[in-house]
Amino acid sequence: MKYNLILFVLLIFIACSDTALKEELATTKADLKTAQNTIETLKTQIEPEGELVHLVLFRLKPGADQAKLVAEVKKMEAIEGLMDLQIGPFKELGDKRAMSEYSMLMEMSFENEAAYQKYQADPLHLALKENIKSLMAGPPATYDYIKK
Repeated sequence: MKYNLILFVLLIFIACSDTALKEELATTKADLKTAQNTIETLKTQIEPEGELVHLVLFRLKPGADQAKLVAEVKKMEAIEGLMDLQIGPFKELGDKRAMSEYSMLMEMSFENEAAYQKYQADPLHLALKENIKSLMAGPPATYDYIKK
């Protein structure tokens, strides 16, 4: 009987300890998740994502007015957040790998993706798309990357 009582008390102690440990483990896991989220947030503040470069390749109809395309593109220099806008025609250099089906290339950069998203919705950009439709032989191709 004495041993049964000791065993009973011991089992209660173990059961209580097990519950307490499980609660502490759950709390610790939640604290760890919070700390990981805080670290990720701080990393984005300390390590900016870098400059976003946006390339657009235009396939123009034969005889299309390249000067009109250049003039329309240059209007976008007024878009806030757009940096380093450049446009130029394809230059044949004899490289068989060259993407010669595209007549013109436009390149620009943005401080970050948020500035790029604003550009996408800007009325000047939307007007460009409409104003050059008659020049295009097909949809433009794009390529975006983060400058290292």
